[in-house]
Amino acid sequence: MTEVERYYDEYWQQESPVPCSDPLTPTRVERLRRVLPPKARVLEAGCGSGDLVAFLASAGHEAVGMDVSARAVELASSRHPDATFVHHSVEELPWPVEAGSFDAVVSFEVLEHLLRPRRLLEGARTALRSGGQLVLTTPYHGLLKNLAIVVAAFDRHFAVEGDHLRFFSDRALRRLLEDTGFELVRLEHLGRARWLWADVFASARKRA
Repeated sequence: MTEVERYYDEYWQQESPVPCSDPLTPTRVERLRRVLPPKARVLEAGCGSGDLVAFLASAGHEAVGMDVSARAVELASSRHPDATFVHHSVEELPWPVEAGSFDAVVSFEVLEHLLRPRRLLEGARTALRSGGQLVLTTPYHGLLKNLAIVVAAFDRHFAVEGDHLRFFSDRALRRLLEDTGFELVRLEHLGRARWLWADVFASARKRA
């Protein structure tokens, strides 16, 4: 077991991990529902407890979940026994799925935790069919918000032992998508006030 796997196994031992109680989760799911084609084959990269996979299945999609934590996969499988879950890190290539077999790859609030975020996009590109869709969310970082963080909450936001390793501006996220073979189709900001948004919702299409 790697140190990363051990870390997230311990994380998923908690009573109420953050993704399960995040107030923006319903908004992210609603945005995802709007952009997915009907009856899509969807892979969730970083599925945690599997609730999104179960929701997608209930909405008529064929959904598979993948997570670095064996504990998360165990929890997801026990909560949603009819769904399929795979224990694998999104940063480890190749992914254990058939290339070109998915209509969409979804990854909510994962990119910022990765030492090598490019690997997630590269894995998603391989897993997607031509023209397939990648849907991501990650915390928003823009100039005004960054200035507010510096003044009011720098040490807390950029905690030296925090689990957020990467901080994406819209431009940086767009550049990473383009560099890995995607075309940005949709970018929205979620939560809080204008210019101080909490989150970025991005949908991108795999280029041929």
